[in-house]
Amino acid sequence: MAGPRDAKKVDVTVTVNSDVPGDFTIEPSPLGSLPTGPNGELIFENDGHPGFFIHFNLVDKSGLGYKFPPQKKIKSAVWSEMNVDCCPQDGKMEVFDPRNVEKGGMTLIVHNPNKGNTVGPFYYMLRVTNDGGSSYLPLDPGGTNKNGPTEPPFLASWIAPTITGAIVALGTVALLSNSLVPATVVKFAVGGAVVGLIVGMLLGRR
Repeated sequence: MAGPRDAKKVDVTVTVNSDVPGDFTIEPSPLGSLPTGPNGELIFENDGHPGFFIHFNLVDKSGLGYKFPPQKKIKSAVWSEMNVDCCPQDGKMEVFDPRNVEKGGMTLIVHNPNKGNTVGPFYYMLRVTNDGGSSYLPLDPGGTNKNGPTEPPFLASWIAPTITGAIVALGTVALLSNSLVPATVVKFAVGGAVVGLIVGMLLGRR
């Protein structure tokens, strides 16, 4: 069964243009790697993954030295709340679980499990600072979790190894039956090929 370590990794570029609230952009990188809504909100659909690890990569065009807060203040880096029309309440972390601040404060990694009671529209607020966390510039876009399957489709998970095993089995039978090999040996070879086919199916379903 897939776990958080199997969550899909996505990159999102956060560009701060100035210290004026609202003067920022947030875009998936590369463009199109995540779907977006009519207002640019990020849309998360599992598509066979158990949620997401989102790497918010900060680009500071303001020249004011904005970064994400240090690791010891990581819970101040992003707040999120389900089913609200605007900014989440202070300290709320209903959707995004902040994990790490990396690259000298320029990358924030959060986990979005995208399941259960976190499915639906939400608001999140990224918070950047240029004084080590004494004050913050809020960046408050919206997003949508659409859940979806957290495991690969059953057929897709085993059909490739099964076909491969079948080809090997048939090839083995064809080669041995056309050679001067005793029938007993051919039977053992066929049996081994069938076992290999079954093993391929089981491995494919892991």
